[in-house]
Amino acid sequence: MWNTFKYTVLSITRERSVVVWVILFPLILSTLFNVMFKGMDDTAFSLPTISVAVVDQSQNGAGEAFGATMDALSESDDGEDALLAPVYVKTADEAYEKLKAGETVGTITVDADGWPSLQLSPGAGDVGVSMEQVKRTVLADIVDDFCRSRAAAEDIIENDPAALANPGVVESFSARDDYTSELSITHSKTKEYVRYFYALLGFAALMAAMVGLNAVGAIQPNISPLGARRALSGTSRAKMLAGAIAASWVVSFAALLVAFVYIRFVLGVEFGDRDGACVLGLAVAALMSTSLGALIGAMPAIPLSAKGGVLTGITCLLSLFAGLYGTPALRLADQVAHDAPWAAAINPAKQVTDLFYSLYVYTDLEPFFQTIGVLVAITAIFALAAALLMRRQRYASL
Repeated sequence: MWNTFKYTVLSITRERSVVVWVILFPLILSTLFNVMFKGMDDTAFSLPTISVAVVDQSQNGAGEAFGATMDALSESDDGEDALLAPVYVKTADEAYEKLKAGETVGTITVDADGWPSLQLSPGAGDVGVSMEQVKRTVLADIVDDFCRSRAAAEDIIENDPAALANPGVVESFSARDDYTSELSITHSKTKEYVRYFYALLGFAALMAAMVGLNAVGAIQPNISPLGARRALSGTSRAKMLAGAIAASWVVSFAALLVAFVYIRFVLGVEFGDRDGACVLGLAVAALMSTSLGALIGAMPAIPLSAKGGVLTGITCLLSLFAGLYGTPALRLADQVAHDAPWAAAINPAKQVTDLFYSLYVYTDLEPFFQTIGVLVAITAIFALAAALLMRRQRYASL
């Protein structure tokens, strides 16, 4: 058995298909993912500068206060983009033309007494949340906040002017208190792009089944000359199979571990700071891939090259429902998991993806170990089916 294990490891690592598809391809694909998706969350929620037309009809300097507010909001801070980009026009008609043309999000008209009023773009009643809706909300909050602060200041001046001698009262006009605080209900601050890397590991786990496929094929007498020679040796078939499975698991686990280390420490993708649990998950995923490869490798009457094509097709199809192929695939995977949870449960690529996502999102490890249990059950089914196929095979001659 030891000799079978040792020489199986050596033969597997010399296979060009294993080196390319099991070891190198996940590294290349993860690098491409890093280029495409890494800045997704940084830009998705950043607020761009809001263009607004301003018509100042104030008299006798009544609009100076609002003008100072606009100047403050249109200045950049520490190299960041300014919140507003005001476009000053002379007439309301000119401002409305810019609004209709889409050059501005809204128009602010300052009346003779210095009070601003806001007119939003024609699409302000659209249903749903978009960046344009966010811009309109920000403009409305700015105008509303200024009007409330000015009304409060004028009320104090009229009813209790002595209160203006208190610096705290004056500062309160411009103070903005936070009445909410950010609270995370997940283990990590979620970033959408990490799910693509978890799906990539699910894809890599299924591709690693090629290791088990080649190892089992190498001990079958009717598939390879090496298998025929091994069948004539004194080593029992059970020991050869055990050695091949053990070698396949070691190589698969090593390949997945290399991919994980590269994604985690070189590309900087977060896994919830639970690296030990991730390694355990990789070990189970490698065992699942080995049993899958053994099952496909044990299928009779199919050439070894065709079995590789079958495995590749299964891997690409199951990875679709794990969300590997971009946002539409991710939404499809979520929809299938919601509407048909049984379909997600029997998809090993989806289960490997959920394995790492559960470590990233959930505060406790119960979902992680539940997914481990599902993968172990899938592994047992694959292994049992492979053993039955191998047991039933008989050869009239070699």
